[in-house]
Amino acid sequence: MPGEKNIVAYKNPNDPEVLKKRAEADFAYMNTERGFVMSCIARKFKPSAKKYGGHHAHESMDKKEFWRLYMNHIILMKEKFPDSDGRLCRYCEQPFTFETKMGTRGKGLNPNRGTQNHTNFSIDRYDPRITYKQNNIIFCCFGCNDRKHNSNPDDWKNYLRIGKELINDQDK
Repeated sequence: MPGEKNIVAYKNPNDPEVLKKRAEADFAYMNTERGFVMSCIARKFKPSAKKYGGHHAHESMDKKEFWRLYMNHIILMKEKFPDSDGRLCRYCEQPFTFETKMGTRGKGLNPNRGTQNHTNFSIDRYDPRITYKQNNIIFCCFGCNDRKHNSNPDDWKNYLRIGKELINDQDK
């Protein structure tokens, strides 16, 4: 009838079809650069990161500051590699990927949760003894971040010193 409004029925948020559509929308967003990077940044501000001994962002940092630093990283890498789009790992200088796995919204734990794409974007602390703050943040790939693990600049100096000693010992 004229003048009547279409009434939209309430959708149950636990309906499997609704959950599937939400999971697909989340998956599509999380596989974009912005979605993936913002998810990585948001993890640095989760209360559980501090509560369970994880690494929390310094109080001087906010999400906008992380994003600004990421944009500066892109500019820096574009200057260093003019033929690239600047979305490169600071350590190995290979391009980032932004790939996630389909979530299991409402279905419990994802059994493939631990597996990562080693070229995926990651945020590292240059010195792991210090939290995430302005001059301690490195944008890198997951593989390089994983390989670096908890080594710090003092360890690197020792590795270089030992390497030089080994070369000198071979020359004798």
